[in-house]
Amino acid sequence: MPLKIGVGRRAAAWAAVLGALAILPGFGPGASAEQQATANTPDPTAAAAAAQEAPTEEIVITGEHEGPRLWKVRKGDHVLWILGTVTPLPKKMIWQSAAVETLLQQTQEVVPSWPAFGIGANPFTALRLYIQWRRMQKIPDRMNLQEVLPPPLYARFSALKARYAPRDNKLNELRPMLAAQRLLEEALDASGLTMHNEVQQTVLKLARKQDVRIQRNKLKVEDPVDVLKDVNAAPRSGEIECLEAVVARLETDLGPMQARARAWALGDVDTLRKLNHPDDYTACLAAVSTSERVRSLVTRAQNNWMIAVEDGLARNQSTLAVQSMDLLLGDHGTLATLREKGYVVEGP
Repeated sequence: MPLKIGVGRRAAAWAAVLGALAILPGFGPGASAEQQATANTPDPTAAAAAAQEAPTEEIVITGEHEGPRLWKVRKGDHVLWILGTVTPLPKKMIWQSAAVETLLQQTQEVVPSWPAFGIGANPFTALRLYIQWRRMQKIPDRMNLQEVLPPPLYARFSALKARYAPRDNKLNELRPMLAAQRLLEEALDASGLTMHNEVQQTVLKLARKQDVRIQRNKLKVEDPVDVLKDVNAAPRSGEIECLEAVVARLETDLGPMQARARAWALGDVDTLRKLNHPDDYTACLAAVSTSERVRSLVTRAQNNWMIAVEDGLARNQSTLAVQSMDLLLGDHGTLATLREKGYVVEGP
């Protein structure tokens, strides 16, 4: 029984670490630097008023949808198929997976969008992680967000909270970075969207059903407790910038987020290419990446996918990979990088 408790705490604590490393769950990517440079900063007073007055319109995309066609990357007679995903997606959408099910019949390996993480099986480490995580969730000295945020930003935050999370009494007690994550999840839920990557989970489930190998190289974290301590030591100014970026995104980008979700469901890649969005990811990642240890972990996680797909291309006749559209598209995206490396890339 003690071992089971330790394992459960380890899983819960480390899942929280990953959520803390970037405001978009699962190290989800955000907009590019070019998109950030062109984003407009809303007027605080007008934005707060708009957040209070604008109705919450839930996106409605029901039934089965196939999503966009897959990209095909070739090297000789070896093929890599890439399924692009977006977050958030509609909660009520059912992904039509027949094409992927057929493809898996000829596929030897599946590469998920992000690596698995390993922190060891020591129950004492798990307990230390759990304790450290509990300590770092709230603002020190029993302070609340009203006391640590600039008044104009707190007014904008409060307007969004009143609209999307009126009954969440604990939100004001969370440190700015975690309050940003929670407010984002609440707003998306109210808008009929979810950050959970059900598409990837379906792909992995189908792969297991057909006995297709899933790339499971674990990214070993040697010092998980110290990673959490580094995140905990992030300067408050960086966390406030993260919260402000998320507030700005919720004030201006819920409509475009719904449009991106709709475009993905309908397989409209041209629209996805055109729909830029504010860059909350860069600000939030910067907030927790003040230590070399955390920066190294993030870089290793980002590089792991490219290493895995190139390895799959070299070994397998057919490999299927999942990756975010935000990372795939653009002049400096993953597809462009694969072309630069000499691979033949075909797709939507």
